[in-house]
Amino acid sequence: MGRSTFPILLLALAIALAGASSSSVAQSSKHGMTFRQAHQIAVLVARHDNIDLSDTHVEMNSMDLSADFAPGFFSFIVIRESSTPGPDETLRRYAINRRTGDVWEMTLCTHYDFPELARMRHTFCGRNSVDAAEIANQGKHLGCLREKPVPAT
Repeated sequence: MGRSTFPILLLALAIALAGASSSSVAQSSKHGMTFRQAHQIAVLVARHDNIDLSDTHVEMNSMDLSADFAPGFFSFIVIRESSTPGPDETLRRYAINRRTGDVWEMTLCTHYDFPELARMRHTFCGRNSVDAAEIANQGKHLGCLREKPVPAT
């Protein structure tokens, strides 16, 4: 291989890798988000709920142990550990739709939609807006007959 063909091969390799990379991003948004992306969304929503995740007594854990807690959703629980003998306090239980990135608080039957979340949903899932019929269907799937307003924390 001559010196003049080496830069051309490097350029071709770079273009091929860039194409493979962008198609894998498109592929992941067709098939749903990753656990890591769902966790990032859960952290964003917890902050939106004014939950201080840097507090050493507050932790967020996945509820999807050997299977999905809620089929089709990533599920996270946010708890405040008790500083005295007694039970921990459950602050929130989030369900994040694997395909759309829509977020629900499962206990309160609350669907979240705010600008930062919409941007993150668009980045991870390619979704710009939330369809009201789809939201209602997701809620029913989670056992919520009616959507309730986001609680003040």
